[in-house]
Amino acid sequence: MKYQKFEMDTYNIYTIKTNKFKNCHMEITFYDNAKKEELGLRNFLVDMLCHSSKQYPKRKEIVIKLEELYQSYFYGVSSKVGNMVMSNFIYDFLNPEFVNDEKFLQNTLKFPFEIIENPNVIGNSFDERTFKIIQKRILADIDSLKENPTNYAFRRALINMDENSITASSVLGTKEEVEAITPESLYAYYEKFYKNSLCNIYIIGDLDMEEVVKIISKNFHNNCLKNHRVETFVENKTRKKELMIQEPSSFCQSNLVLGFNLEKLTKSEMFTTLYFFDEVLCAGGLKSKIYNSLREENQLCYSVSSINSKYDNMYYVYVGLDKKNVPLAIKLIKKCVKDMAGGKISDEEMNMAKRQLLTSLDIVRDNQNSLINNYTFHTIVGTPLFDELKEGYKKITVKDLKTIGKKLKLNFIYELESSEEET
Repeated sequence: MKYQKFEMDTYNIYTIKTNKFKNCHMEITFYDNAKKEELGLRNFLVDMLCHSSKQYPKRKEIVIKLEELYQSYFYGVSSKVGNMVMSNFIYDFLNPEFVNDEKFLQNTLKFPFEIIENPNVIGNSFDERTFKIIQKRILADIDSLKENPTNYAFRRALINMDENSITASSVLGTKEEVEAITPESLYAYYEKFYKNSLCNIYIIGDLDMEEVVKIISKNFHNNCLKNHRVETFVENKTRKKELMIQEPSSFCQSNLVLGFNLEKLTKSEMFTTLYFFDEVLCAGGLKSKIYNSLREENQLCYSVSSINSKYDNMYYVYVGLDKKNVPLAIKLIKKCVKDMAGGKISDEEMNMAKRQLLTSLDIVRDNQNSLINNYTFHTIVGTPLFDELKEGYKKITVKDLKTIGKKLKLNFIYELESSEEET
């Protein structure tokens, strides 16, 4: 695979040339510092832009156009990564080699920029019919968060941890914020978004990348110069003693979340060692310390998982279990973390984690989306590319994991209590 960077005046194009795939994958990424009051607007805007445009005012017309482009696929996603908000316009299309049309690449690459730069606007207002469709859908998404016990427990846990932290803010925004958005305010935000967001374009495939850059530069007219700094990492407050929160629910199973601050991790620890640590502690499935302790040895829970939220400098452990088992589960999780900090890690655990991580890397290297995601964070925040990450995993020692364990500090224990005991 050949990685290249093309520097344009107001954005960069990053390419990966490879013949491993029949399709090509492109992501147009707008990113900036996250502002709590703008998250809902940004998410709404991305949905709005992908639904219709000036040239294709109805969703049906976009679908037809994508079919004409040999079943190309286009959609948008907004996400919050630490203190950074990202809006990705994602585009999958067929390798031109398999199409008998000399203008296919030109017409295909033109499409997403036409959508982004020419929204379905009348005057200074987005089309009201489309606006109402998107608003209704987002409000339904917000309401549905309460129906998923795992997601709802995490949301409530973070709000209780520190409601003023950007970590606790949902990229969807709140119901009140979404209801307050108007077609006019959304268009005003579109102009701000387009002018102020930093932008990179990523593309992977068996393409003449010089030609790709020429086509993109001809069709993408973002001439607004931006050079401000994006502060990706969040420093969430620590506590001398962990916060204990219990909230009632109508769910038949209790949901337990333990949140740990990650204190002063080095770049290598954050991007490499922490993943190995997580694999041994919780993410390694049946062989992980927490799963083995809670489920295999004590039959305490139904599910165990973890989230490595390194950009928020946080690490979370989630457990779904009966209410009566919560106290013992907390005790055992604390013991597992203490064992990690004390270096109580067997050769078998180390070897198993290393095999699983290296196997996972081999799998994701065969996925276009994963390769682009890795390249994106490599260019923006310095995440190692997969080859470097692979070599890093091979060098991890028990001493390295012990160091990570000592840098975990328990911030909160949150329990979303079940409505009744299960029998």
